[in-house]
Amino acid sequence: MLFNNIKKTFHVETIVLAYDYRPLSVNKKPYEENYTFWQLLYVSRGTMSIRRGNLEETVSPGQIILRPPGETSTMIYPAGCELYLGILDFICTDPAMSYFGVHPITLDGKEKSALSALISEAAGFFRFPLTDANALWPELISSGLEHFLIRLYGRLNGVFPSEGENEKSNHKNSISETVSRINAILEERRFSSVSIEEIAAFLNESPNTIMKQYKREMNESIMEHFLQLKLNTAITLILTSNMNFTEISDMLGFSSVNYFSKFFKKRTGMTPTEYSRR
Repeated sequence: MLFNNIKKTFHVETIVLAYDYRPLSVNKKPYEENYTFWQLLYVSRGTMSIRRGNLEETVSPGQIILRPPGETSTMIYPAGCELYLGILDFICTDPAMSYFGVHPITLDGKEKSALSALISEAAGFFRFPLTDANALWPELISSGLEHFLIRLYGRLNGVFPSEGENEKSNHKNSISETVSRINAILEERRFSSVSIEEIAAFLNESPNTIMKQYKREMNESIMEHFLQLKLNTAITLILTSNMNFTEISDMLGFSSVNYFSKFFKKRTGMTPTEYSRR
């Protein structure tokens, strides 16, 4: 089979900086940051929080959170906590980046291993000046990060199985197919509305069954994923189109632009107007 003209969903243009804190001194007071690049934060031990407007999220061991460029947020470190924190700063302008949203994402075993190795290597590279002898390192780091983003994006969309899923029973494989079909339905209906009962009827399954299957594989509920899809689509339209907020609200099936604005602020900590300006 020939795969021609392969589309690149993620292209990391620049690796800005990398840190691998083991541990990080957590006697710092909360402070605001705002960068022109993406920042990936990976917690492997301890916990930390990040505040965006009125929204505060806790990042637990085995989770990442991504801070978009141009966003002001506050880092909060619990006192007396031994925190192992990996940070990758990078530039990637692909629309698919908005899919990851603003909430912590739990990694599977394969993703944890890949990201830990990548951050360790990247942080090691930044301790030395760039010379002809190590000129391949930036390419190695960027391609490794692209590989991680592709695998994470694919798993969250039901394209790739979680670690160990291939070795499970045929019943488990059928569940993966079901979750993939649910994701396809959600993607198709993100411009309108959909209920658990409708999805279950379409798949000829009970609502309770598909909710449990989806939660087990995706680590979030069906409706949570559906709302995140709407939010990601709204962000993309705000950043890339000339549509006003009323038009975006109508396109995404909200009952009013006021309800859309409340929904947007609840999930991002900013109104659509504030987000657009930043």
